[in-house]
Amino acid sequence: MLSTTETVERRVAERVRPATPIHVTFGRGGGSVVDLSDGGMRIRHTVATMRGAEMRVSFEWQQERFAAVAVVLASRVAALGTPTMFDTRLRFQRLNSGSKELLARVMTAIHSRELRRWIANLQGWSDEATVENSESDGTFLRCRLIGRTWKTTWTHDASHPPSNGFTVPATISKLELETLCDTYLHANADERHLIQLMAAEAVRE
Repeated sequence: MLSTTETVERRVAERVRPATPIHVTFGRGGGSVVDLSDGGMRIRHTVATMRGAEMRVSFEWQQERFAAVAVVLASRVAALGTPTMFDTRLRFQRLNSGSKELLARVMTAIHSRELRRWIANLQGWSDEATVENSESDGTFLRCRLIGRTWKTTWTHDASHPPSNGFTVPATISKLELETLCDTYLHANADERHLIQLMAAEAVRE
């Protein structure tokens, strides 16, 4: 049986963030998906709501409609204006088998797009390896995944990448590194291997 901490970690690990907006209908208002998991979602929307309220939420994906009744876990004002925007975390309470299947496909598609985006980024670093290595003076970041925790160290030797992670140019931004680590964490074995290959190419002299 999973502990409370393990349950929370699993729920967090399953969240995906769409790179392009997904319009969502929430109650009688509208908004967009911030992140999504198999158990709920976080949305940015225009209709005020209260914690504990049950609301209908829906969105369209490739001409199919996802619909569910969700419980509001938390809601706060995200931006004042006309209209006021709210940031709300929802837990799915009731959804049919069709919506469950569609949700799984949506999450897989978002994850795959994120992986392809990072492979493209790594390829870009590879194409510009000479420039990047010059700017960083041959400095790299060695990133190792230990359990569910990342250990990152500076190194001048990129010839021996870790088996449980990757090495990237030190010029990578903090946000890019965090997102790449998150993508690797949620990837399967084949996807992780592909990320490692592309990272090795990016730092190759």
